[in-house]
Amino acid sequence: MFKPSFPLALTAVLLAGCQSATIDPDSPPKLTQAQEKEQAVQRGVYEKLISSVLAREGDLANAQGRDGSFNLMLTLDDKNRIIGCGTQPNKKVDARVYPYNRKLALDLRSICWTAVFPELPSSLIDPKSKTASVVAPVLVYPLVGLSPETRARRDAALQDKAQNDFLFKQLLAPMPIDSIGVATLMMMTDSTGQVRECAASLDPHAMRPSEFRHDDGLLAGLVQRCKQLDLSAMPGFVPNTQGMSSAFYRVEYTPWKAGLKPAQSQSCSTTGSQASTQGC
Repeated sequence: MFKPSFPLALTAVLLAGCQSATIDPDSPPKLTQAQEKEQAVQRGVYEKLISSVLAREGDLANAQGRDGSFNLMLTLDDKNRIIGCGTQPNKKVDARVYPYNRKLALDLRSICWTAVFPELPSSLIDPKSKTASVVAPVLVYPLVGLSPETRARRDAALQDKAQNDFLFKQLLAPMPIDSIGVATLMMMTDSTGQVRECAASLDPHAMRPSEFRHDDGLLAGLVQRCKQLDLSAMPGFVPNTQGMSSAFYRVEYTPWKAGLKPAQSQSCSTTGSQASTQGC
């Protein structure tokens, strides 16, 4: 659920014993009933879109296999960039099925920085503060009932994520990033895991294609760093002891992911909307 904070456009003042209305030029006009209805529709659609992203990202980030629930508190600016993050208990779900799990919230809070969310409608951004606060529920069902096949697929997906996280931190995080996209990497490694050849391309992200910008400097720096990479430390990497081997990876990048913030303090993870405004 979103928390609209649009101030009233009209204020009343008492002057010379007579009450007259004056308009605050710095305040946006009050929404009409039709505009409020349209905003509610847009909010509902966006909540469904962001929930589908969180379902997948939350599962992949849940490497510890925890279960439970919490609310992820996001703060976005008027350019749809993540500028704040926090968590709070979700009091709208059945606590018997999805109890609030503080450790789960601490483990998964980073997904607000690493995930790529759909674009927030401009009508949901506070025109005065130029920001929007989003309350996004995260629900994680116990993993004890998974079949061996499903668990194997999940383990493989967790390893793919761990490898992508490793590649992002090694290759993209040190470089300036001002757009959203996907880096595609093709590497040739020797028997020790040292990269000998690397080719790369930058492509739009399906969730935010309009915010992609082809950056020759970023691409050149990515290839240069890739050719110096040692994959022996990457989770799950098994080199070909008989000689050269090839590998293919796709790594998402965003400006805020490059500035990924670790958990700053426990208070940041529990203060809800206040944590969002503080940039926790």
